[in-house]
Amino acid sequence: QDLGASLSLGETLSVFSEKLKRLVPYDSIAIYIHRGDELIAEHAAGDNFRQLASLRIPMGEGLTGWVARNHQPIINGDPMLERGYAVNNQHQAALRSALVVPLEGVDGVVGVLALYRAAINAFTTDHLRILLAISSKMALALENALKYQQAESSATTDYLTGLPNARSLFLQLDREVERCMRANSPLAVLVCDLDGFKQVNDHFGHLEGNRVLRIFAERLKQVCRGYDYVARMGGDEFVLVAPGLTPQAAQAKMSVLRELARAAGYEVCRKDMLSLSVGLAIYPQDGLNAERLLAEADRSMYKAKRWQRNQNSSSSAAPPLLRAVVRLLPEGSTVPILGTLESITRSGCAIETGAMLECGTKITIFFSAKDQTLANEGVVKASDPGSSVELEFSDCEDETILKILEDLEATNEAVRIEPRLPSTTLSEP
Repeated sequence: QDLGASLSLGETLSVFSEKLKRLVPYDSIAIYIHRGDELIAEHAAGDNFRQLASLRIPMGEGLTGWVARNHQPIINGDPMLERGYAVNNQHQAALRSALVVPLEGVDGVVGVLALYRAAINAFTTDHLRILLAISSKMALALENALKYQQAESSATTDYLTGLPNARSLFLQLDREVERCMRANSPLAVLVCDLDGFKQVNDHFGHLEGNRVLRIFAERLKQVCRGYDYVARMGGDEFVLVAPGLTPQAAQAKMSVLRELARAAGYEVCRKDMLSLSVGLAIYPQDGLNAERLLAEADRSMYKAKRWQRNQNSSSSAAPPLLRAVVRLLPEGSTVPILGTLESITRSGCAIETGAMLECGTKITIFFSAKDQTLANEGVVKASDPGSSVELEFSDCEDETILKILEDLEATNEAVRIEPRLPSTTLSEP
């Protein structure tokens, strides 16, 4: 009964190993999870647990790999046959017996349970019968815990790039600001937007556009420090949170990021089609909370974008596009989602966001970090998962919409005013 009491993978395995020891004595235990073509030790306890916890065993190799491949148990096998296991320290206890059984779920082997003893031939057929009797229940509990772990990851991870999404970014940035406040240390927030990405999609298709995003995201992680935090805000916008980074070091980092974007575009398109606009905000000079820092970095990024456009276009070019950071609060949720306002009418708006929002979802949109009354309720009318949503306002009163527009323009959070949204029929003022 205790196995189904928790959906946490670590807690499920820990409870199981403790309960099992009362039924089948062991000196060490390892529970391996089947991931790809390997069995990875997800839980290890007892003698030599550190060495057991480091094992990654290919399917079909060693005791554990053989059991998983053949769906058959092994009793009193030699632990020294395990791939990667060896006793190299005189203080380590030599394990001489292994009882290994497959954990078979609905879709095949989900993992392997291995018990080890220092004595030779320490396990009996009764021990094997006990393990076989409980292995199906253990496999079911393991499957449920793994599904829960995957669902948790999906809620905070961008499906395309594997980076944390906007929701995860907002929570992490809050924690980093609190930590820097306690340590009295700086924090840099860099908002990056790929210039020319629409042209990549138009000329080479969305699949190649997605490939550009994945390449850029991977390179972005590679050039960041282990304790930096990289997230995809939505669309072609990425955010880097860099604790302790000074303004001078941040400027140098921005040059590196621009080159990464150019190289990612060239790798896919075989010509220079991409550039990068980067905005910077530093805690505490530019803001004392996550919202303000993101808003300041976003404004700085669009200032850089306008400057670059002015450098590359004639004086008769169309006026620059300015956007605003907004917060979305889905009905029933207490955690806001950050997004970038792309366009707005008196009937609705379009927002870039990495969140997965289904059509029909009711949402409250907050347009200002300072004034909570500058908000409107709406319904998702169209959705491009992981990229953007189009909302239809519930309150289309002129007074409400004009107040929002005036505040955005007055605070330099101006946005492009469209006569209608691309995919929804909206009433004209």
